[in-house]
Amino acid sequence: MANYFSDNCDLQFQFSNMDLREVVDLLEAGYKTKAGNDLEPPGPDDYEEAIDNYRESLELLGDITANFIAPRSASIDATGSQLRDGKVIYARETEDARRKLAESGFMGVILPREYGGSNFPATVYMMMIEILSRADASLMTLFGYQDVGELIARFGSKEQASEFLPGLASGALIGAMVMSEPAAGSDLQAIKLRATEVRSGEWVLNGVKHFISNGGGDVLMVLARSEDKMAGIFGLSLFVCPRSDGVQVARIEEKMGLHGSPTCELIFDNARAQLIGKRRFGLAKYILESLNQARFSVAAQALGIAEGAYQQARDYADQRVQFGEKIAAFPAIRDMLDSMQVSLASSRAMLYEGAKWLDLKVRLEEALAHKQIDEDANEQARRKLQQATRYVSLLSPLVKYAVTESATVVCHNAQQIFGGLGYMRETGIEQLVRDVRITTIYEGTSQIQIAASLKQIVSDVLKEQFDLWQSADYPDGLSDIAGLIGETRVHFDEYLAILRDYDNDRVNDAAARDLADIYCQIFGSYLLLRDAVADPDREQSARHFALLSLSSVISKLTGLRKGKYDKWRH
Repeated sequence: MANYFSDNCDLQFQFSNMDLREVVDLLEAGYKTKAGNDLEPPGPDDYEEAIDNYRESLELLGDITANFIAPRSASIDATGSQLRDGKVIYARETEDARRKLAESGFMGVILPREYGGSNFPATVYMMMIEILSRADASLMTLFGYQDVGELIARFGSKEQASEFLPGLASGALIGAMVMSEPAAGSDLQAIKLRATEVRSGEWVLNGVKHFISNGGGDVLMVLARSEDKMAGIFGLSLFVCPRSDGVQVARIEEKMGLHGSPTCELIFDNARAQLIGKRRFGLAKYILESLNQARFSVAAQALGIAEGAYQQARDYADQRVQFGEKIAAFPAIRDMLDSMQVSLASSRAMLYEGAKWLDLKVRLEEALAHKQIDEDANEQARRKLQQATRYVSLLSPLVKYAVTESATVVCHNAQQIFGGLGYMRETGIEQLVRDVRITTIYEGTSQIQIAASLKQIVSDVLKEQFDLWQSADYPDGLSDIAGLIGETRVHFDEYLAILRDYDNDRVNDAAARDLADIYCQIFGSYLLLRDAVADPDREQSARHFALLSLSSVISKLTGLRKGKYDKWRH
């Protein structure tokens, strides 16, 4: 039988070679929740048992997605979701998949064990999103809005956790993140939906939200303006709003892709809600925290879609005969497939390296806040948290940009390999092309991600880590790859020096995409080189990516020198 975890050698490699010991030790609070307690499922006894649990869960999900969900994806795409009498009706196959995931314990994998969750780290959760999205990307919003529960667990009250988390963890309740508005879009501080405190601790919401993925959910996490006389970021608070007659689904949008995921316009009319955490911290802290994970989640979704496209294109090229031989033997097709494979490998390495730093950041924040770290280790933990925070502030937007853009190219190339057949619905490739497109748009467009990471790129936030990788002692056959990456870094420094000489903000903005691309290529090259040390069979991929990166930065640097962005100087 097919299995979307065990048939993905690169994903298995990333899982087997990730080091999450520090994260899991903090997550499990020193493994105080031993087997034999009254929690179900019980916590692991040690790190090795935790890793075994993660692997078993990934294998189970790989089986469910390949053999139960994937065969239903075309039907989900064709049927979509409908609005009847103000209620969102999912496709029957979507409900079947939701039930299957819930019965298998996957709907609360990152939620606390005490509320019925599995207490898994975000890195493993991202792997699950990738696997699920390969089978049917539209299910990601049903599965992937566990972020709603995590926000309640981290910043809500114990009463709120008790009210909402068991239902979310079991899959009986479905969450939705409710932020975007017609006049706000990516500019969240322009949000107008009004939150009014009618009496102490009781709030009502009034206004309109649109482009809300899974807007027919049961537990809505709503960003709203709570301060009448305060514009901007500090006038916003975060609210949990259970489904009620005060929330009406006005319509379901007609979309290019992800048909199984309803994208809704919502009207709030005195809808009762509860404040999460403190007033005025909705966007300033809570949503920004959630956004880090959401960006990685979308990158994982895109990666899963692209993996499915690559696998289908590879299999088709191995079978399709033209001019007397299989098209996989044609150099033009072989080069496309090789480039797709390397693109997936670099994307996967960047995604899970970034997710690991997110895990460490969150876990250190929680441990320090709850005084779970010994006093003598406190200062070291704070320094580590500062490093993780810097890295996540860069990698969250940068990885989202790089992986989703790369995944879009992979899907388009897969369609090209299929030729005219790829334009027809029977292969499913055209669905993947439609589904992947949104990943470069929602949770912030690629242009927003570039802007969000630009300051950290210019300050070379990863320089210390890059220097460590560059100075490592590599075996024969790999040291020259490190030399190629070192050359790319020299050209990157030259690019920055020219921009500094220009001393022009408009030129900097125009060149931002070049900078993001170069930095991603350096980051991805080092990760693939590191992977090749662990597995010599990966040397070719590391060399391929490093050479592409070097040629790309030379091209971009030449363009800058020749006046590519001079029009922005005036």
